[in-house]
Amino acid sequence: MKKAHTWFYGIALLIPVFVLLAVEGILRVSGYGNSHHLFIPVPNQPAYMQPNPDVIHRYFPSPEAAPNVAIDTQFFLAQKPTETLRIVAMGGSTAAGFPYGRFGAPAGILQHRLKGLYPERNIEVINVAMSSINSYMLRDFIDEVLEIEPDALYIYAGHNEYLGVMGVGSSYQGLGSHGLNLLYLSLKEWRIVQLIQALIVSVQASDGSSAESSAASSDIATSNSRTVMASIAKNQSIAFDSPAYMAGIEQFSDNLEHIVTQFSTAGLPVFLSTIASNDRDQAPFNSTYSLPESIEAELTAPSMSLAQLDTLYRQHSYHALVNYRYGQAVLANNAANNADNNIDNAHHFFTTARNLDGLRFRAPEHFNAMITDVAQQHANVHLVEGKKMLADASKDGIIGNALMLEHLHPNAKGYALLAHSALKAMIEQGLLPPAPYAQTQSIAEQHSQVSAADIIFAQHKINNLTSDYPFTSSPKPVPILTASDPAEQFGLNRIQKNDYLLQQAHLVNHYQQTEQWLLAANAASTLADGLPFNAQYANGAASLYRQAGSFDYAHFYALQAARLEPSNVNMQLNLAQIQFNKRLFEQAIATLQRVLKLQPNHPQAQQYLQQIQQHASSAS
Repeated sequence: MKKAHTWFYGIALLIPVFVLLAVEGILRVSGYGNSHHLFIPVPNQPAYMQPNPDVIHRYFPSPEAAPNVAIDTQFFLAQKPTETLRIVAMGGSTAAGFPYGRFGAPAGILQHRLKGLYPERNIEVINVAMSSINSYMLRDFIDEVLEIEPDALYIYAGHNEYLGVMGVGSSYQGLGSHGLNLLYLSLKEWRIVQLIQALIVSVQASDGSSAESSAASSDIATSNSRTVMASIAKNQSIAFDSPAYMAGIEQFSDNLEHIVTQFSTAGLPVFLSTIASNDRDQAPFNSTYSLPESIEAELTAPSMSLAQLDTLYRQHSYHALVNYRYGQAVLANNAANNADNNIDNAHHFFTTARNLDGLRFRAPEHFNAMITDVAQQHANVHLVEGKKMLADASKDGIIGNALMLEHLHPNAKGYALLAHSALKAMIEQGLLPPAPYAQTQSIAEQHSQVSAADIIFAQHKINNLTSDYPFTSSPKPVPILTASDPAEQFGLNRIQKNDYLLQQAHLVNHYQQTEQWLLAANAASTLADGLPFNAQYANGAASLYRQAGSFDYAHFYALQAARLEPSNVNMQLNLAQIQFNKRLFEQAIATLQRVLKLQPNHPQAQQYLQQIQQHASSAS
């Protein structure tokens, strides 16, 4: 009898499970819902994959509810070649290279630099970073990143923990607690969960009495016309050491530990970077500590002396703007007296001002301490000194507008320094072979894939960002930029058409016509990188780099073209000539012998072969 009861209760408990599975199966068979995979096939190029531009939609019940952000387009081989070193970069908008995009991101700069250092190696740096995301999304990406067989990870993240998607103070908040957010991440692919989400959104939309739902709908509706930064903040203010502040620390700490543990368990080295922001020239957006209105007004228009600020600080040391103005006064006093004392005090006040800033677009300094601790506690995790690299290049060691565009996004020079910090760590930790990376930093800057067109287009994006909340209390007209040369005009044209490939084609033609061969080659290289299956673009970049006398970069692209079209005689000849320029005589001879196998009587190949053999014998 007891056995029968056990069977009865067991079946009774299983019935709801079977019903849920049946409903889930019906929804899937009927085509309901979506699975927004991190990587998807490239249309018309079945051998290639790319990051999914719609992957942000996996965290929202409808596309309209999601912020207008995407991972930059990048194609890579679905079947990883045997001798390829594949590095995957992860993070938020800084890791994504905002506002320059893929080729201005640390990952893009790093990959281009690796071509010059190791032209005969195939090293990929695949970037899955995206604006507005935080450690929840990085945690969610782990399994799919592992599927593409990376050899190492580079992570620059932390600024979006409070106001990014699922952040504790964001308009795009999750389910309210770290545990519930993790539960949602594990269940979001279930069609039943997606159906419930859709039903909740439908009910909220039809409930006209809900002011909160109306406000949320308004935020979503305006997110396309306003910046994501403006729509995501929702006037949230999070006080230092408050429960919400501590929740952000908890989620970052737990997610980061999980991320590096998973990758380390898979035997992969993780290069984890400290994060930087504009401390010197970005005043706090909000202070959660109140002051008398008269004092607030004086602080907004700074005219207080160092002595006055010292007195005010002693009374109101928890006010973000007081700390910021005090730091400015210390630096101004140093400048007036031609001294460099009290720099440590200035550092302290600027850092404290950021820590106390209630509108948490910039991560508090505690995050860098956590990043450092995680790197020290895991054998496979290596610290990348990203912030230190920028600070060392800044006046007084305090990062400001010289390397930052606004509150936390570096300019082109700042991004190059972040890439340099990653390269330094990767070589020192043995992921990459020894190379003269320190001595070739200036060469790397000359080979930047960020052009004058990109810089002016990026400035437009920054102007758009800073013309809205929280940089201003209400949206202002975006300043109109004017071009000073044809290259900048191509960038301004892109504001209307947003056609990057067209901009780059115009740049190549312009720089060729004006015989600026290195700039032409840099622009051509972006076309070759953007369409890595196009041998003509690779060969064109190789030819232009050879014309510019940049033989290492020419070598890289010539090898790429020759691999894509091994039977193309002209591309093989181009490669042989570049190998000869680099005095790689044996390689040049082998390349020409391949040409003569294709066309035994090719007169140019025969002539080149004879000349190179003579050079080789005389050199020996």
